[in-house]
Amino acid sequence: MSTRRVKRERRKIVSTSLIRANAERLETLPQSEFYELTFFRPDDLEKVLNFLKARNARFGVHCPFIYRYAAVHPNPTSLDETLRKDTFEKNELCAGLSRKIGAEYMVLHFPNAHQKESWKKDEKIISEVLEHIATLNQLIEIRLENVYGNDDFHTPEDYIWLAKETGATLCIDVGHLLLDSEIYGIRPVDFILKCEPYISEVHLYYADIETYRRCHHAPWGNSKGFFEVLDVVKELSCDITLEAGPDCSEGLDHLLEFFESL
Repeated sequence: MSTRRVKRERRKIVSTSLIRANAERLETLPQSEFYELTFFRPDDLEKVLNFLKARNARFGVHCPFIYRYAAVHPNPTSLDETLRKDTFEKNELCAGLSRKIGAEYMVLHFPNAHQKESWKKDEKIISEVLEHIATLNQLIEIRLENVYGNDDFHTPEDYIWLAKETGATLCIDVGHLLLDSEIYGIRPVDFILKCEPYISEVHLYYADIETYRRCHHAPWGNSKGFFEVLDVVKELSCDITLEAGPDCSEGLDHLLEFFESL
């Protein structure tokens, strides 16, 4: 299976990460024609859908949405079969619900974050994950988000291979990519340019290892690598998602200014 993304007009998307999926703060989100829904509680669903209806907004979903993985984070490439099975089951539930409520796509993390164990030569794991992603992609458009800290899988070639094998597209998480640049010496701009034909979305926020420990999804940073990425993002023909978190507000005005300039 092979895919190359069809170019389309760029959309500016607001993620509910800005309010850490706090349904009581939905009305504080910036006005937008499109939102990406993050990790709400099941009893928030009606309120979230009413909010979208009131704003006449379209939306995508970030898995697991209203569901929860057994180990908090997804484990699609864990050597533990029980954790893989739980991840697949929650992904399937989320994909079914996302389609039912009218989501246009679903973002999926891949592979495991912080994984030191070797898994790429395990034929059973490879077969399972490729079939799983390809099957989900038949149900709803799947966007595969790069994680960080996976020793076996972190190069642009890895993600291009995955997109080709599954038919899914890529969601480039800038923060995760900046973290991997510190861990593995990856050049973020090169990564993005190589993957560009398969990219459908970019998650926009700042991270470095020190900042990430105290501020999840910081809005802004002053690193050369971050500014180089922003220059490339300006030229991409894909969805751009504002994905800062509420932990740190410093620099949010800069991120919003950049976002509005796109």
